[in-house]
Amino acid sequence: MLLSLQWLYLVFLFYLTSLADVEAQFPHACTTQEALDRKTCCPLWKDGSPCGQNSNRGICAAPAREALTPFDYRVDWPSAFYTYVCKCFDKYDGFECGVCLPGWKGPNCTEPHLVERKEITDMNDTERESFLSNLDHAKHNTSNRYMILTSNDTTVFSNFKFHSATVYDLYVWLHYYAAKKYADTDDDAAHRGPAFPFWHRVFLLFIEREIRLLTGKEDFYIPYWDWTRHANCNICTNDYFGAVDPDGLIDKASRFSKWRTACVLDEGLGMICSRPDDPSPAPITRKPGMDPTADTLPNMGDVNDTLGTDNYDTTPYNSRSRNSFRSKLEGFDIPRDSRHLQSSMHNLVHDYLNGTMSHLPTAANDPLFMVHHSFVDKLLEEWLQCHKNASYPESGEIHKAQRGGAFMAPFFPLRTNDWYWDKDTLSLGYSYREHSIPHPGLNRGATRKAEGGEV
Repeated sequence: MLLSLQWLYLVFLFYLTSLADVEAQFPHACTTQEALDRKTCCPLWKDGSPCGQNSNRGICAAPAREALTPFDYRVDWPSAFYTYVCKCFDKYDGFECGVCLPGWKGPNCTEPHLVERKEITDMNDTERESFLSNLDHAKHNTSNRYMILTSNDTTVFSNFKFHSATVYDLYVWLHYYAAKKYADTDDDAAHRGPAFPFWHRVFLLFIEREIRLLTGKEDFYIPYWDWTRHANCNICTNDYFGAVDPDGLIDKASRFSKWRTACVLDEGLGMICSRPDDPSPAPITRKPGMDPTADTLPNMGDVNDTLGTDNYDTTPYNSRSRNSFRSKLEGFDIPRDSRHLQSSMHNLVHDYLNGTMSHLPTAANDPLFMVHHSFVDKLLEEWLQCHKNASYPESGEIHKAQRGGAFMAPFFPLRTNDWYWDKDTLSLGYSYREHSIPHPGLNRGATRKAEGGEV
């Protein structure tokens, strides 16, 4: 009887909070003062019960670990904010268990759903225009599901506010929140560690879902950009993401010339998007190849070398890791050859574009970011398929935000970093199609020496 009364109280509480006029990636219903005071994020689903409990979609539970009083409250997600969150059953997903896991669709999430991600230059004109226009739509339409958190000091828990954001800017904020170094370390939740490729996999799945929900186009997908196919940025044109002038500004004939960046680049540690209503936000900029330390894109030899590395990650599990697939893919384990690179692979692409993409926290403002990371994800899948016996590393050297058992921040519902290890792309609802035109240079088995590097 007592349990029943407690559950009825929760229903009443979340009925009230769902009606409130609330102001992060934080679900609307979880940003009220009452929800924060109760440390509970279990919004009502459309059946009137928290987490769709009446429909057996999920339950309001306390999987979140006790807060460890970290120096930066973003560590140990989501303990600083919530103790009770939705735990979804079966194939249900989302902050209120109201959507389906990737790979499923239908009112009861029983219908398989699979999309095939193409290389972006392999899309026909109609497919490409649809993709780009959907991005533009997401950039200019406010999310009715989430809000963003801003802060002047993430070492003080009470120092944050919630703000509305467009669907695309919500995506930018997610990366900013996870990529901004913690106030007391050189670490973050999504880079320089073993969670790097898996965090970005979930990140792409998140924005795919949000754009599908926004547009009603359930087969929307993010194509990939194979940057080994050309010596220069072949998609920095008005047919794709916009040509640029000598100052790095996008050509006015491109829709992306009108885009403005979300979140300020030059903020101190502990500051998160501190000026969300900046009256003069910066435009997207690029100067591809103009940085003499990053004047080339990675080549097929670099890809082969990375895929040929057997260890997923190695001590000390950060930017200093060597003989590590993750470190090579991310771009810290740099080839020593005649190019004299300062970065490689993923990092080199960011540096090569020499503009908005080159600044880690705010890089996702440039829509090139997503097609770049889609290719990084494709390479991750190739490696995983060839290393079935590998596993997510366990070590006290790994920053606690990227340990296997840590919850991936700042996503709902809660999933640990290692939860995605044995989930291949097909089980997550997508696959990759090889380009219809064979690679202009070499097959995957070619050596780095033949590509221009040294073995």
